[in-house]
Formats: sequence, structure tokens, C-alpha cells
Amino acid sequence: MNVIGLKTYNHLSMDELVENLSSSFQVTKEPNSIYAKHPRFDLYKHRTLREGDQTVRRENFLKLQKKRRCDFLDHVRCLVVGEWKEDDDAQDVDEIEEQMDVVEVKVRPPKRYKNQLMLSEWLVEVPDDFEDKWLMVVCPVGKRNLVVAAKGRTRCYSKSGYCIDTFASALPGGSYNNNSGYTVLDCIYRELDKTFFVLDIMCWNSHSVYESDTEFRFFWLQSKLMETPELSEKTENNFHKILRLQNHSCKKEGILSALENWDAKAVDGLLFYNKNTHYTFGATPLVTWLKVPMIGDILNIPPPGAFVENTTEPKMNES
Repeated sequence: MNVIGLKTYNHLSMDELVENLSSSFQVTKEPNSIYAKHPRFDLYKHRTLREGDQTVRRENFLKLQKKRRCDFLDHVRCLVVGEWKEDDDAQDVDEIEEQMDVVEVKVRPPKRYKNQLMLSEWLVEVPDDFEDKWLMVVCPVGKRNLVVAAKGRTRCYSKSGYCIDTFASALPGGSYNNNSGYTVLDCIYRELDKTFFVLDIMCWNSHSVYESDTEFRFFWLQSKLMETPELSEKTENNFHKILRLQNHSCKKEGILSALENWDAKAVDGLLFYNKNTHYTFGATPLVTWLKVPMIGDILNIPPPGAFVENTTEPKMNES
């Protein structure tokens, strides 16, 4: 890259610079990475997909999550206090990975705050049980954050592990008026109205749900946020609004009905969650992603008119 090219990045933050470079050079080796073009929309067809590739990996991920041995409560405590221990089960977990022959699966929780979020792949192969065993979430345009509330303050971290902000919230453990327990959430932050939209929940008031399936986590999240209505208002003890994102059926009518409630310009894309997946770290074929205009080609669902655009080169997303 020449000097002129470098100057165009001077105004970007470190996270934005990394993401731009990742997108430009496609350095990722992860299958169906959302930071590269969707394989079906790649004009040059450099990568040849094996039929059943994503389906096989889904099956392997589901098998492996039953075998992984992690003390997630201890992991959450590390997030809260910022002190990290060596993984005593590292050898056993490596053996499991080797036996399963699934090198992409990240079964060990990462140390520090980087790579703590469960990320998506492009939806390339639509599962046979898509309508019955998957849930859909409409994602607003924004930045993906790990939110940790503990010891009377709330911190949000970027996907790269940088602490972006510290503030008071009505989450358990999140302010000096509510400093008991601790909470860990997966959120999208929308700068426009200073709002955190909660995608997923990993821990609430010291109760870890990493090893619970998606249906339970979403139910638990909805219940806890409804029990804490003060999260929806900006106050001295809740500096940002914290709102939940609804999950919907993956049937045609469920997807289209959900999109009716959104302004097309405010939507980044759609996340699809397998109902049986636990909360894992990094990209997984059990959470997949599409831009709304792509649902016509991939799911055979005509997108609402407001969302129709050229889908040859989908833009990079934040989820």
C-alpha cells in the first residue's frame, strides 16, 4: 500500500483500521467469513464450495459443544476482575478437537477481552430444519460490543478487546446504586441515539448461561430485561438505553413481518441462530448472516421493496 493509501486511514480508529484491512485483503481463513464476499455473490468464483460443507460443520459444532469442558462461571469472574488463569483442561480440549477434526471450533474461552463474542458466517447452505430449528434477529446498524457490568460500573469492549467506555447502568452490578452481582451481554451499540441493543446474554446477576441453548438464553434475556424497565430510559444511573432485540420465526411470514417494523436504512442485516447452540467464541456455522436484499436469492423470500438494492457486492457488516 502506498503513502496516499495509508493517509486515507488516518482518521480511523484501530478497530476500524483492522476491519477495513481485513475486508480489503480478505486475510481471514475462516470458512464463509462475513468479512469476505458471500461465495454465491463472488464475481470471480475463486473459492469452490463442497456441497454439504457448512452442513457438516454445523453437525460437528453441535457434537463438540457436548464434549467441551469449561468452567464458565470462573471465566465470567475473570472478565469481571480482569485476572486470568491458565486453562488446566487445555490438553483434554486439544485432544477433543483433534478427534473431532474440527480445527475451526474455539472450545476454550479466550483470555482477556478479545474474541469473546459469538460471530456469524454467511448463510450459504440453508438447513433442512431452518423453519423449525432456527430463530432470526433483525440487527440494526451499529458496533458490536461486549458489555460487562460489575463492581458498580459498566464497561463496553470492542470485538478486538479494547475498552471503549465506562459508565453507569441499571444492569446488575452496573452502577454504585446497584453494585451486587455481575452481568455479561452481547450487544450492538448505535451511536445515533446512544442505545445498546442486546443480541444475546451470557451472564445475568452472577448466573452464567453460556452452556444453555439459544431458546433458553433468549427467553432468559427477555424475562430479565422486562423485569428491569429502567434499562429502557436514560438516567443518571443508566447512561445509555439498553433494549432487547426481538427474535422471530424463520418462516417466510415471520421474517417479512419482523422487517415491517424497521426502517430499511437502520437495518444492517439478519442473524439466524440454531436453537440448540450454546454461546461459543468466534465464528460458528450455527449462527449465520444475510443482508436483507439477499434473502430473495438464498431463502427464496422476496425482500420488501425498501430493502431492495444491488447485492452483487454486499457491504461488510458489524455482526
